[in-house]
Amino acid sequence: MSDTLTCLHHSNKSFQTDPVVLPANRTTAVNAFETTGVDLAGPLYLRNGHKVWIVLSTCTVYRCVHIDFVTSLSTEAFVNALWQFVNVLGRLKTVHSDNGTNFIGAVNLFSKLNNWSDIKRTAGTKQIKWIFNPPSAAWWGGWWERLTRTIKDC
Repeated sequence: MSDTLTCLHHSNKSFQTDPVVLPANRTTAVNAFETTGVDLAGPLYLRNGHKVWIVLSTCTVYRCVHIDFVTSLSTEAFVNALWQFVNVLGRLKTVHSDNGTNFIGAVNLFSKLNNWSDIKRTAGTKQIKWIFNPPSAAWWGGWWERLTRTIKDC
C-alpha cells in the first residue's frame, strides 16, 4: 500500500484582491488640518479635582494631532475650542465627527447663520462642511478614534 497524501495547502490558488482606494479627501495634498476628524475623550480629573475633556483634532491627510481641553461637554465649550483651533491652525474646510450632541449643536448653531452668500462675498470664506458618522457605524471614525486611544493611554 503506497498511498501518497497531497497537501491541500500547496495545491490551492493564492487569494487575490484589488487594493482598496481611500477617499480623495484623505489622500489629496492640502494644507494641514483642512480636513479634520474631531472627537472628545474623557473625563480626566485634574489635581485640583476639576474635570476636563480632551478635544482631539487630527488631520485626515497628514495625521497631525492637535489637543485641547474643555471643562464641559456643552456646545458652547466645544465651539470655543473650535474657535481657538481655527485661530491657531487655520480655517477648516471639512470636519468629520461622530453624532455627539455638542457636535450636532455646533452644526445647528452654524446653520443659523443663513447669510453665507454675504459672508462668502465679503470675507471670502465658505461654510465648513460637517460630515457625521452614521449612528450605527462606530468604526467609521477609526482613524481618529485610534489616536484618541493612544492619547488616553499616555
